[in-house]
Amino acid sequence: MKKVIVYGSITLSTMLFYDAIGNSDFEIACFAMDREYLPGPEMLGLPLVAFQDLPDLYPPAEYDMLALFNGYSRMRDRGRMYLKAKQSGYTLRNYISARADVAPDIIMGDNNVIMGITHLGFGGIMGCNNLVRQHVYLGHQFNLGSHNIITAGCNIGGHGVIKDSCYIGLGVTIIDHVRIEDETLIGAGSVVVKHTEAQAKYVGNPSRIIGYHHDEGIRMKVNNR
Repeated sequence: MKKVIVYGSITLSTMLFYDAIGNSDFEIACFAMDREYLPGPEMLGLPLVAFQDLPDLYPPAEYDMLALFNGYSRMRDRGRMYLKAKQSGYTLRNYISARADVAPDIIMGDNNVIMGITHLGFGGIMGCNNLVRQHVYLGHQFNLGSHNIITAGCNIGGHGVIKDSCYIGLGVTIIDHVRIEDETLIGAGSVVVKHTEAQAKYVGNPSRIIGYHHDEGIRMKVNNR
């Protein structure tokens, strides 16, 4: 199996590096970032390479890629950056932690990341470029679209539908058979008991709409200073 280039966010790349220790089917060859963001030539003891230089140093015929993007500051960039990685000529890999409990019949696209201590129930369908963080329960027969982020500690009931480019905040609960429409933002700790509207912001228990983001998509500031 080919070694993997990990391209994108330093935070997520570091998280994945430590989670992947001991995963025999996922060996990282190097990290990569766009040239203008490179902080130096090395990261976690491995080469840190400009994305623009990858084809010469790590040819697509010899290496796969996993692209990692936080996206919370501008969620629509997740889809754009995924396409950039996809068009670079590398095969995009999925990462499933050895510490995750993932049903064997799940169908998924590429560039998905499933971190440790998660449960993905049977009969699930998943698109591409999703990030599922630690301690997530994703119930049976789910349908997850593409470019979504499900943050740590979420509980999502069976037969749930999450469409594209949604951000599910820390510790969110979504009951069975609920549909989360495109570009829904659900704030930390919220409890969702009915279908959402597209491009809407939800908070609370039960969750309620506090605004919309039709023009610019999901954008958040996470620095409280």
